[in-house]
Amino acid sequence: MKITFLGACREVTGSNFLLEAAGKKILLDCGIFQGSKFAEEKNFESFAYNPREIDFVILGHAHLDHCGRLPKLVKDGFCGRIYATAPTKELTKLVLDDSEKLAQEEARRDNHPPLFTQKEIDRVMDLFEAISYEETIQISEQIKITLKNAGHILGSALTLIESENKKIVYTSDLGNVPSELLDPPSLITDATYVICEATYGGRIHEDSARREQKLAEIINLTVAQNGVLMIPTFAIERTQELLHDIEHFCAVSNCEKPTFYLDSPLATKVTKVFEKYPEYLSKTLNQFHKNEDFFGLEHLQITQTHQQSEAIDELPNPKVIIAGSGMLNGGRIIFHAQKYLSDAKNTLLIVGYQPIGGLGRRLIEGAHEVKILGKNIRVKAKIESIRSYSAHADLPQLLGWLGNIKGCKKIFLVHGETDQMLTFSKAINNNLKIETVIPQYGERYEL
Repeated sequence: MKITFLGACREVTGSNFLLEAAGKKILLDCGIFQGSKFAEEKNFESFAYNPREIDFVILGHAHLDHCGRLPKLVKDGFCGRIYATAPTKELTKLVLDDSEKLAQEEARRDNHPPLFTQKEIDRVMDLFEAISYEETIQISEQIKITLKNAGHILGSALTLIESENKKIVYTSDLGNVPSELLDPPSLITDATYVICEATYGGRIHEDSARREQKLAEIINLTVAQNGVLMIPTFAIERTQELLHDIEHFCAVSNCEKPTFYLDSPLATKVTKVFEKYPEYLSKTLNQFHKNEDFFGLEHLQITQTHQQSEAIDELPNPKVIIAGSGMLNGGRIIFHAQKYLSDAKNTLLIVGYQPIGGLGRRLIEGAHEVKILGKNIRVKAKIESIRSYSAHADLPQLLGWLGNIKGCKKIFLVHGETDQMLTFSKAINNNLKIETVIPQYGERYEL
């Protein structure tokens, strides 16, 4: 059995791992590399393996950095099966459809072919086989897999692969606890090797009980200054958590002002998928909000067309604009940022991970001037962040989850920046006494 690391190696993007077992080749995720542009140059490079030789893909969840190169994979010859939960299958279709539009726009602007087209997306969807949590299936004579709740986004799964008398666990991304929407990640008690994410392996999140208070404070300041609050957000999970919290804020303040705009057609579609799969939401949420609109959609102005999005700018302040993309590397939030960042009475609230070198990271680090769509913008708006909105487990949570596993020989750390991984590795060695490896891109290990 061998594992080759071909993405998310000392970085938080491009998850892609090749597992070779019992004569079969299995990909764990096939994500896009994200940064300052939607389609970074390395996404166009040939895969380090022959896609025609891949037998299966196991998809942990529908974020682009985990599913975004599936269309390129089929374009280059893959025709095997893709295993994922039913919500992940539906969300992947929405995410890829939305991304295809961004790919086309960027291709026209930068004068290169698009990374993929709708034709490849359709072929990807034909290859999906949906399986439920805790359902064990035999994908070949000597390999069986089980998907378990990862608590990260709707339908997200960690994978247990059993073959050659070994148990391999791949976390994909592990969720932050507690979550308003999802149950905690399922525990694994027995594994030979673990491939574990480390996005926040060196950090401790803010107290989640404080986040609604901080959100309310930022909204109230926006009202007091008659300003604009911009929230770049991921269409899946982060938007729904924000909507849930805003609904609570509205219940307290009667939502007289400001006006909230959900300027993301993708997020609107995703929220409908959440409503379709209540069995994948937390038991507590279902118990207390049964048959209710727990996302508070009636309090929102929902924009669909570009014309409606542009019209937001002409409407009076104060206002809150929730728009994608969450990493500020495209989408409608870019146009709002270009317009509003130069005004001191406005605020940009970051609620998700920002890659090194990206616009969001530069703003958090205090950039006084940024370039957006070719235009230099003086940054006078306040830049705020709420880390407890993260959908990733932090250091104590990751250690606690790993601490349940018995018989583990080695832990491979992926999906994290080097400083986070080094801190996490040291904590694992000190607390769990398990060997850790931080793979470089392209490294291959015999298991």
